[in-house]
Amino acid sequence: MGMITIIKAACAMFIGFFAGPAMVYIFNRVPAKWLCDYGETPPQELTDPNVKRIKENPWRWVYAAGFICLAIRLSLADVTPMLVHQQLLSAIDCGQLALAGLIACWLLLFIALADIKYMIIPDQFVLMLAVTSIGYLPFRNGIFDPLIGMAIGGGSMLIVAGLGALMKKELLGFGDVKLCAALGLVLGMRGMIAVLILAVLAAGIYAAVSLAARKLKKNDRFPLGPFICGSAIAYIFVVIW
Repeated sequence: MGMITIIKAACAMFIGFFAGPAMVYIFNRVPAKWLCDYGETPPQELTDPNVKRIKENPWRWVYAAGFICLAIRLSLADVTPMLVHQQLLSAIDCGQLALAGLIACWLLLFIALADIKYMIIPDQFVLMLAVTSIGYLPFRNGIFDPLIGMAIGGGSMLIVAGLGALMKKELLGFGDVKLCAALGLVLGMRGMIAVLILAVLAAGIYAAVSLAARKLKKNDRFPLGPFICGSAIAYIFVVIW
């Protein structure tokens, strides 16, 4: 194992170790209004400083272990075939891509937790997710791939939301539209299509099992964001770019 590989793995472990506790710390302290719909008065659970939105133990260490694995995977992955013109990657190039992927997954986990606990997808974190796409631009074959990904992600969700409006039934929230548009910028066309397929399959399986177990009723709603975010994290971990 080369010295550069050892250094990259050590840096990945260091960053991943702190990413987990940082997730819990920030989630417990972000402004309450970020976790509510616009104009909605935050409930006491969100405003009381003595109430932990996420328990520090064991979750900060669970998340730390997950981010360590993710960071090592991203930092040591061979992404040379994805680079424009097939030039060799320097250690800095690899680090940039790995860091961008780690930040994206950190934001996706935050969004998933917010949607699970409070049925909200914070715009602030969706915007930050979109900004991380800048870190991948040097590794793309032009600007059109992320733009097409954004159109596919946001457009498909917008069509579903529009169909729901025509049927006078809320099929999904506009937060899902913005989330998928931001993800399209990050993952590009191929990645966004894969994530949409995975998310729909995962949500369908969950709904079927929950209905069979009578944990959900026919007209009950459940958040789609966690399935989108989970599928995106899985794609980043397995496929890289």
